[in-house]
Amino acid sequence: MKKKVEIELDVDLVDEAIRRFHLLDAREAVNLALRTLLNEGDSVEQDGEYDEFSDLGAWQPGHRSGGS
Repeated sequence: MKKKVEIELDVDLVDEAIRRFHLLDAREAVNLALRTLLNEGDSVEQDGEYDEFSDLGAWQPGHRSGGS
């Protein structure tokens, strides 16, 4: 299913992704990034490996990590 959404992106990051991966436009860059993120998430769940980027909740506003 496809849905049109409006998002703000870091243009420099999008341009770099387009250049590095020979993509046609920002839409392809975002789709590639999302697919890559989801595929990497599956492998982390399978092998039980954890790092600071594995906890997607840590990216939520108001989330505190650590004991202080």
